[in-house]
Amino acid sequence: MLDTKLKSNNQNKVAGFLVSAFVLIMVAVLVILSYQPVLKYSEQLSDKLKSQREAQVEGQKNFYKEDFLRLLERGNYVLSWDLFVDKTEPGQEPSKLFLNEELNNPQDEDAWYQDKESFINGVNEVLYRWHNDFYSGTIMYYPAFEYYITDHNSGNYLTNSYNSIERLATNTTDAMELKTKYPFYIVFQYAIDGSVQIVDYAGYSKEQMDTLQINNQNKGIIKEEVNDTYWYQYCNQLTKPSNVTIIYASQSEDFYKMNGIPNNFTNPVWDFSEAGFEYIAALAAILIAVLALLLPFIKPLGIGTGPAGRVPLELSLAGVAMVMSYYENLLTTAWETATGFFVTEPSQTILSETALHLLDYIANLLLLVLLGTILYVSVLSFRRIFVIGLRRYLREQTLTGRVIGWMIRLIKKFFLNFSNIDLTDRSNKLIIKLLAVNFVILALFCSIWVLGIAVLIPYTLVLFILMRKYVEDIKLKYSILLGAASKMAEGNLEVIIDEDIGVFEPLKEEFGKVQHGFKKAVEEEMKSQRMKTDLITNVSHDLKTPLTAIITYVDLLKDENITPEERTSYINTLDMKSQRLKHLIEDLFEVSKASSNNITLNLLEVDLVDLIKQVLLEADDKLNQAEIELRMQLPEEKIVLNLDSEKTYRIFDNLIMNIAKYAMPHSRAYITLESAPNKVTVTLKNVSAMELRFNPTEITERFVRGDQARNTEGSGLGLAIVKSFVELQGGRFEILVDGDLFKAVITWKR
Repeated sequence: MLDTKLKSNNQNKVAGFLVSAFVLIMVAVLVILSYQPVLKYSEQLSDKLKSQREAQVEGQKNFYKEDFLRLLERGNYVLSWDLFVDKTEPGQEPSKLFLNEELNNPQDEDAWYQDKESFINGVNEVLYRWHNDFYSGTIMYYPAFEYYITDHNSGNYLTNSYNSIERLATNTTDAMELKTKYPFYIVFQYAIDGSVQIVDYAGYSKEQMDTLQINNQNKGIIKEEVNDTYWYQYCNQLTKPSNVTIIYASQSEDFYKMNGIPNNFTNPVWDFSEAGFEYIAALAAILIAVLALLLPFIKPLGIGTGPAGRVPLELSLAGVAMVMSYYENLLTTAWETATGFFVTEPSQTILSETALHLLDYIANLLLLVLLGTILYVSVLSFRRIFVIGLRRYLREQTLTGRVIGWMIRLIKKFFLNFSNIDLTDRSNKLIIKLLAVNFVILALFCSIWVLGIAVLIPYTLVLFILMRKYVEDIKLKYSILLGAASKMAEGNLEVIIDEDIGVFEPLKEEFGKVQHGFKKAVEEEMKSQRMKTDLITNVSHDLKTPLTAIITYVDLLKDENITPEERTSYINTLDMKSQRLKHLIEDLFEVSKASSNNITLNLLEVDLVDLIKQVLLEADDKLNQAEIELRMQLPEEKIVLNLDSEKTYRIFDNLIMNIAKYAMPHSRAYITLESAPNKVTVTLKNVSAMELRFNPTEITERFVRGDQARNTEGSGLGLAIVKSFVELQGGRFEILVDGDLFKAVITWKR
């Protein structure tokens, strides 16, 4: 029957796995079925938003055009500085050009000087950053970008153009023809006082340029960046480009667009998302999470009790984060599957389009099931917070908690070992003194540098002589100890050590303990021999009693004159005696195999709570016949240990049967299961019908009974079997007696 129940438990777990797999597959199928409806609606949505997006595109153009013009204004400062460094004063910093003489060469050392220095550094930092942005950003990433700058004072100029774009600042026939080739150009004219005018441009409407000039005309943009609460008094001393003309031009219609900027806001993949796929994905995730929380309430399925429910918190959080971050990839996969082909194009394979579509949907199904499984397992793990409590969850089911627990145990072990050092012990005292003296001596040697090495040589020789003398003394005392041990090995348990053996002195007491231990061992051996004799006697008696009855009744059955009623009565008695003889022999074999460790354990994860309930359910009739009321105190949650389920079932069955046989009628018996972090304890208590006059340490021996008359149906092997099976599984079994209260206690380590 136990095998049948174990098979049923395994079948339930398989059923739980199949239910979970079915749920995840069905959710994935529902998501896949939504592809085409969502695609159809996304196309309708794209048409509805077409005009709105065109307006967005136009607004985008204006935004990037304004931003582009601001980049050019920064470029005016960069080109002015480059022209200054290239032609006038090579190697000078930007502050030399854009700050007045007083700030560049302060004459006073007042309290504001440090602020002035910081202000100058701030100006240089801004111009260096603009310089890098202009040459590595503006020129590199804007299409067909050309520039030209000329200083009207010196006549110096810089340019990257081969088209002589300086002509764009004039109105000659040649210049007009050149302007038609440039969709964009702009001419900045800086006066001597730093004021600026845009004298000509293309690529912007008049309304745009008027607005931009209102926003930017005569503004010192460098001042905007370096102006600070502590620097406001210096910002008016900043200068602007002076008496220069700067021209920018591009032959591209998309002159204001950096590489990578989309032409518009239209994106069919995101239309697919906004049309409902994002809500379907979210609902699928919520459905999987809810099922992961609710399905474990169906206890027979065993969902969440295996490794999937014990994933560490960090891995669960990583799993949820991975599922959430994978949405964009999932969106692209769904859109490509709905609009065409995902795995590969028909032109790249010999498969038909129908086979490719089937392959795409299989790949989608596997991907969705994988993501759903990660989310499902993560939520199952989170759910254990409500099962075992937050504190225990953080301690047992997080990598951080396990590491912290390991470190705490390590620290406790270190301090425990440190605290166990006996400072009153002579050897410990001597070692500590020697180390302290040696430390002081080495510290002195280190303090005299090179001379310490010369002193260290004789110190080492002296130390060697002293240590050798000490070792010789230890060897002498060890030989005394070894001689005494040899005499004890020859059988002389009365040997006495009178000499002082130094560090081995504590072994004197240990020799006395060894002598006492040998004597105790002899007594135990004598006791064992006596128990073996009793065992043979008891076995002979217990086997002979039913066998004698069987022989007697067989002889009676040979009499042909007996009545049918008597024959039936004799046969029933024979059956009862033979069954008792069979059980007795089976129990005897069980105890013999357990004593010789000739039993193979089939260790599995066993729920003790469920197992005890099964035993009690089957023993209910016998407890009722014995008029025993059993009270259970079992935890609600599962208590899972690595045990042999069949042997463990036999343990509790024997103990319950023991209660049914020997407990006082009309009394109560108790069974309690207590779970601690490091052990599990099961206690069975009952009041005995007879006076308990046996030795609790001997009651678990073979053929020892509580009733010394040996007149019951028991074999005297029940508790012996319990003890053997408990100890074989790494547990501890003990009997406690208090008056007529009989208590059996089983303890297993977690």
